Amino acid sequence: MKKIILGFSLLLAFFTGCAQKEVAVISEPKVIEIQPVAEPKTDEDFIIRKAIVESALKYLNKNDGHDCSGFVDLVNSQSGEAFYKSDELYKYFDNTNRSKAIFNIMKTENKLVTTMLPKAGDLVFFEDTLQKTKRKSGSFNITHVGIVIQVDDDGTVHFIHNIQGKNKIDQLNMKFADSQVLSGKNVNSYLKRCPKNRQKQECLGSFFFSAYGAPTPNEYIELSKN
Repeated sequence: MKKIILGFSLLLAFFTGCAQKEVAVISEPKVIEIQPVAEPKTDEDFIIRKAIVESALKYLNKNDGHDCSGFVDLVNSQSGEAFYKSDELYKYFDNTNRSKAIFNIMKTENKLVTTMLPKAGDLVFFEDTLQKTKRKSGSFNITHVGIVIQVDDDGTVHFIHNIQGKNKIDQLNMKFADSQVLSGKNVNSYLKRCPKNRQKQECLGSFFFSAYGAPTPNEYIELSKN
């Protein structure tokens, strides 16, 4: 029986989107007060996004979801399957990575956004974040995913994600992609532990950013291989 349980546990870990060993944070960002999104409550899109953010923030500093894609799947289920139908996700696996399957289903449903700032309630996808994976520009090898909870006027995106088994808030700013801190403000967080022979900006989330995903469909877009 112990062998059966152990085998099942290993199989489950193999099929999750981003295990705890995949990404590592180098430094802790400052505590930032997250502001509620000020939008008309009659807007259906706003209501959906508000539900997503509120659901995600309930699990801040907890381990619910256990990894990044598990956390997104949990929030998706608790917000009326705003991003995708859970029972359809299995059709979109092209490897063992659940975060890539989420990306694939969002792409199929025209829910990806790459040419504009996201909104609170969007997903944010990263590629090639695995410790042993070398970054390949435009690979769309999605290995990590989080949920946008706030976007600042300077373009800093605050997102909640499960990293190293804990749900925490980090930052992403493609306008200042090579900087971790500007004027004392954390604008980009590390998603990968940097070896000594690597430039630090190559370990920031901005280096691994791939696309955003919206809960409602957009017009068809052509993904840029940046």
